Amino acid sequence: MAIGGIGSTPSFWQQDQTFWQQARENDSSTAATDSVINAISSAETNLGKGLAGIANATALNRVNSQITALVEQALQSPGSPSSSSSGSSGTSTPASGKATASASPARGTGTVVLSTSTSLVTLGILPGGTITVGSGVNTTTYTSTGTDTVADLLNAINVDLPTNANVTASLSDEGQLLITSRDDKSSIFIGGSGTDAAAIGFGARNNTFLPKAASGSSPASSSSSTSGGATGSSASNSSNSKGAATEAAKASQSYTTLAAEVASSAATLLSDSGEGGTLVDMLA
Repeated sequence: MAIGGIGSTPSFWQQDQTFWQQARENDSSTAATDSVINAISSAETNLGKGLAGIANATALNRVNSQITALVEQALQSPGSPSSSSSGSSGTSTPASGKATASASPARGTGTVVLSTSTSLVTLGILPGGTITVGSGVNTTTYTSTGTDTVADLLNAINVDLPTNANVTASLSDEGQLLITSRDDKSSIFIGGSGTDAAAIGFGARNNTFLPKAASGSSPASSSSSTSGGATGSSASNSSNSKGAATEAAKASQSYTTLAAEVASSAATLLSDSGEGGTLVDMLA
């Protein structure tokens, strides 16, 4: 065996150093690969939550439109019919009744105390989170930037455009968010992605608000007649009028109750975000 051959073989120390150098390089490569995988996984998670938020907002807007149509149908139910009667030789003259109370617009009050300088992030509304306010067939959707405040949200809702919800937004003396319709016929619905609406005080049971319809008593009637037939006819018509008014009120109350139940159920089902929220992608 040639001695020179032994001298050309790397020593055990050199082999050990080479092994550990390769191990360190492998560890570095593995760490870089793991970092890329984690970044991709995080991006996919954020994408899924974003799509879920968009789907939630779309579904809520559609449900809101259906609720609005139902409520308006209830509010437009016919009231008590006017009637007049005349006997064979008598006349009936309506007399003024009680003053009629005017209709009042829908108004929603939040349950969370806020200030114009409150950061939306501190309330749990993260960048990309949305607040949607619907009135009639129009909606206003505000998307958080991550650096905005309650004042920015108020300013966005108060923008009076034909395509926006016809409402105004302000803070009460106690700091609660007030959303008021600009007319006395449209209902208001407040939603958002995930639990963003609840973060500003409009949770599942405090997100649908209806206008108050005008109310008043049936007009009184006075009649003068030379025969008993006219008096009897007037009394009969008055009774029929009250009966019709009662039935109309019952129908309106039934529609209003149903609308409120639908609103509460829809908002509850669509209030989740993230993994649960992706289940409503099919609604978009």
